[in-house]
Amino acid sequence: MDIKEPKAPSSRALLIRGKRGKLLGNIFLPGGDGPYPVILLMHGIPGIEKLLDFAVGLREAGFAVVTFHYSGCWGSDGVYAVSHCFEDCFTVLDHIEENAAGDFDLSRVYALGHSMGGLMASRVTALSPLVQGACIMVPMDFRLAAEEALEGREGHYKMIIDVSEPWVTGLSWAKFREDAAAHFDEMDLIAYAPALADKPILTVSAARDILLPKADHIDRLDAAIDAEGKGNHRKVLFDSDHSFHKDRPLVRKAVAEYFRELAEI
Repeated sequence: MDIKEPKAPSSRALLIRGKRGKLLGNIFLPGGDGPYPVILLMHGIPGIEKLLDFAVGLREAGFAVVTFHYSGCWGSDGVYAVSHCFEDCFTVLDHIEENAAGDFDLSRVYALGHSMGGLMASRVTALSPLVQGACIMVPMDFRLAAEEALEGREGHYKMIIDVSEPWVTGLSWAKFREDAAAHFDEMDLIAYAPALADKPILTVSAARDILLPKADHIDRLDAAIDAEGKGNHRKVLFDSDHSFHKDRPLVRKAVAEYFRELAEI
């Protein structure tokens, strides 16, 4: 009698053809029999830590995780721009839908994003019927950066762009100003709140976030979601910095538990 060995957890490289060439990433699979609930994971700008510890933790919690690098970032082709990142997220989401093939349970697709990736997660969750819920961690309202650029100011958000420049291709404050002028409304984090309110959402904030102070970013998103009165929104606050350095294991645990509840695993 043949005994079938259970599939072991695994990971593999991911290459997707996007609008500007190849997008590089990874797929993490939890082992056992699929299809698995799947999480689209989106890092920030430039995404130094890339959220790979979250990808591994969520794989251990029973999820397939798809993570990738935006155009012009960490080896992916093309020029980096916030609007290109918006497009890239939907390209990867399309890849998930078109390549389920036993790995991805398309009835249980979720989004996870940190910082600028939190804006990306907000947008795909608000606009895509495929995405059933999300965890949004210290999201960046890029409208504030767009306003700074278009008003000719050079302050806090220019610093974020300047610091990111060496890690991405084709980004500059002048190029960002052009992108902001053409895609201003899409960069508005708070505009996604009404649609987010219709789905289960966990927002994760950091009390000591000096990069994206919570009063300017996540607190406004929280208030806008709650104002819709749908009751699908949970919030958790950590006494930590923007990257949750001292509390990262606790944040990973909270995120995994939330997604496990959504996916009923």
